[in-house]
Amino acid sequence: MRCIQATRIISDSHERSLELQENMGLKMHLLTCPHCRRFQRNCKTLSMMMKKFKDSH
Repeated sequence: MRCIQATRIISDSHERSLELQENMGLKMHLLTCPHCRRFQRNCKTLSMMMKKFKDSH
């Protein structure tokens, strides 16, 4: 899996459940790619911030 595929799957995972093959491929990629791990952390943080903002208004 390439980083472009991994980032797309990470983004998709916030909107839908991943298929088993997608999930396993992503996990394997994240084991070896620090850049995509950082992207995943940033996406989670951004998602949490957006939920908190929505709930406060």
